[in-house]
Amino acid sequence: MKKFRLTRVRSLTAAGVAIAIFFSVDAFLPGPAVCDTGGKVRLRQNNYYYSAFNRRDPFRSLVSGRFVRNDKMDLVNLNAVELVGIVRGELDRFALLEDEKGFNYILRVGDKVHRGTIVSIGDQSMVARVTNFGQTSKFTLHLVQRQEGVKR
Repeated sequence: MKKFRLTRVRSLTAAGVAIAIFFSVDAFLPGPAVCDTGGKVRLRQNNYYYSAFNRRDPFRSLVSGRFVRNDKMDLVNLNAVELVGIVRGELDRFALLEDEKGFNYILRVGDKVHRGTIVSIGDQSMVARVTNFGQTSKFTLHLVQRQEGVKR
């Protein structure tokens, strides 16, 4: 039977940070180790088990398969959209475009469009630089005024 007791507590180390605790062995006899708990008796120990039979792993991802990243985005064709709104912030402006199917696009200066880029966004229009057959030209979309509730 092994019997342990606390013999001394050393004070601070040279840096003054950690406290070292030393134990001494009073007797060494073969058998189970007995630790003096100060008279406290543990009545019962609660063990918890997860029955995983016929259940999925709770830590496995819910999404299966490989993620395929598509860096190639479909660019907006300016011939097939209308400028339906302009959002002005303190530092930036955004153009709100809508195509004939009802899909919406939000663009700002410098964004790429089909065969070109957005050059400027004004109060009532958006200007893009578009290259067709080797020639670069300016393409302007003006803000469409719609009555409320009327679709394209």
